[in-house]
Amino acid sequence: MRRLALLVYLLLAVAIFSSTWVNHPDGSSWIGSPKDPQLFIWYLGWIPHELWLGHNPFFTDHLSYPPGVNLMWNTSMVFPALVLWPVTAVFGPVVAYNVLITAGLALSAWFGFIAAQRFIDRPILCFAAGLVYGFSPALLAQAMGHPHVMVALFPPIALILGHEILVRRRMHPVAAGALAGVAAAAQLLTGEELLAMTLLIAAVGVAVLTLLHRQEVRGSLPHVATATGAALGGFAVLAAYPLGFQFLGPQRVSGSLQPPDVYVSDLLAFAVPSNFIHFTGNTTENDAYVGLPLLVLFAFGLVIGWSRPAIRWLGLLTLLIAVLSLGPHLHVNGYVTPLPLPWAAVARLPLMESALPSRLMAIAFLGVGIIAASAYAAGTSRLQRVATGAALVAGLAVVIVPSLPYTTQPAAAPAFFRAGGGVERIAPGSVVLVTPFSSKESTDAMYWQATANYRFRMPEGDAFTPGPYLGPHPSFMESTLDGLDAGQSVTVTPEVRTLFVADLQAHGITAIVAGPSKGRAAIVDFLTQVEGSQPDDSGGVKVWWQLN
Repeated sequence: MRRLALLVYLLLAVAIFSSTWVNHPDGSSWIGSPKDPQLFIWYLGWIPHELWLGHNPFFTDHLSYPPGVNLMWNTSMVFPALVLWPVTAVFGPVVAYNVLITAGLALSAWFGFIAAQRFIDRPILCFAAGLVYGFSPALLAQAMGHPHVMVALFPPIALILGHEILVRRRMHPVAAGALAGVAAAAQLLTGEELLAMTLLIAAVGVAVLTLLHRQEVRGSLPHVATATGAALGGFAVLAAYPLGFQFLGPQRVSGSLQPPDVYVSDLLAFAVPSNFIHFTGNTTENDAYVGLPLLVLFAFGLVIGWSRPAIRWLGLLTLLIAVLSLGPHLHVNGYVTPLPLPWAAVARLPLMESALPSRLMAIAFLGVGIIAASAYAAGTSRLQRVATGAALVAGLAVVIVPSLPYTTQPAAAPAFFRAGGGVERIAPGSVVLVTPFSSKESTDAMYWQATANYRFRMPEGDAFTPGPYLGPHPSFMESTLDGLDAGQSVTVTPEVRTLFVADLQAHGITAIVAGPSKGRAAIVDFLTQVEGSQPDDSGGVKVWWQLN
């Protein structure tokens, strides 16, 4: 049944993303939104590129040159990039990205299915639970461009191994602990935020389990301590160097990377579709929509399964996760109330100030799926089972159908950056300014750089740097180019020219490439005045090969 479940999940994922796979299987389009996927496409190409050259994959000076970027402070997804290296090598990073999104959804559902087997003994219901988790609105929303959250294999793996260590205890504690440590290290190199959130929830889960079974704690300590030691040892072996580089290496970042009290679950979002309510964040981070059918099933399953310790524990934990996802203050239809919530205390923990509470719902759907499916299993009459079955089907439809058809974006790069294009006139390793300037406003230049096989360095990039800044340290050059692209006018006075040229020199820029963007005409006019010369036309871009 497990193999069949995996096959069906894969087919369903391909069907959801069919607008990309059917029409653009060659990598001429990617799944999701226009901006964020380009960042991950860059990483999927960069990691193999650097490893092949024998370089450190955790650092790059091809972005934010000259200081560079510590990639451990960014969503570089080193482990998935290694796994997908053969796909990247043969078909390119865009196809690898599409495989990552599709397989990530299917495998998340599959591990959810396996986790459900710990609580439910009917395979078809476990399949439904995996479907609720892997194809939840939370993961489908994150599939728009956040694979470091959407590839959510670790939460169900943590539930499986945690249940094995704390409850079932059939595996040797060293083996179970070592597997947990290896899985945590793999998640560290996939997405640290999901790792931190899962460990937070695991700690809460252990606390709840301890309160529910206080009389069994002392007898469990030797087994749990052995497994914990093995987990820490396995994790340390694989994670020591990456973590050491992150916290002791160059360009390390400190402080909150995200604005507080913005990306949280709105109270109405659990039952009301996102297009009917307001958010302080954006719809990509609206991960809380469960829908009325699944909410009713969850409540029903929790009530009738309350006598089962496992269901009682999982239900309480799921409710606690939902409360934490509300953030530090209660939000109702976009209005931020002064009512404080538990996340305000959690956000004071090291590194948790940068986590987005709304993303906790990606984990909560695992509990929602298992308990909703268990409601059907607990039905005592045919009418009860028919009603719960209908509600389960309706809940699945509410979860998946609104995501169809899933958006796709053309993988368009000017011919200049492709093989045989004008970029080959640029000496390898040269520093090139590419517009639109790549930072929090745009990732086009990063995708074009990856298309050119990282031939040149850039003073820009959508990556966290010390400050913290999303992008390089703010400069006159960046603000001017961003303003021009946004439609602002800039008069080239002697002072403006002096400041801009000083930034060009400080970054060691030897050439400028103006690519397609909203404000390219204004950018080209500005750069022409600064340089005092007209650019060349080359493969869909404007190029100043040598700067005056």
